[in-house]
Amino acid sequence: MKAYVIGLQISEGVAKATGKPYSIGKLHTALPMAGDGARGMMGSEYQCEPAVLRKLDGINLPAYCDLEMQDVMRWGKRVQEIASITVVPNDPQPVRAPGTAVKTA
Repeated sequence: MKAYVIGLQISEGVAKATGKPYSIGKLHTALPMAGDGARGMMGSEYQCEPAVLRKLDGINLPAYCDLEMQDVMRWGKRVQEIASITVVPNDPQPVRAPGTAVKTA
């Protein structure tokens, strides 16, 4: 899935209550809106392992990226998580909602 990555968060440390280490990552993207009468982009947030997010170290954001998604179980619910991120340098193609075609004149 192609997305416009606008930000990321990495939070790591040791929980005060349990003394156990934690490592949480979030990827913030702008995705195109789909449907009749919709235009522009909307924000989305995805859980992501910090090791995957560190691939964006040294990359100026926002940036166009290819995201590989995977389904994982978290707290008894199936959610999508980013499995891999690849920066698309100088991407001339617009980001589109899945299943939509590019209109030509």
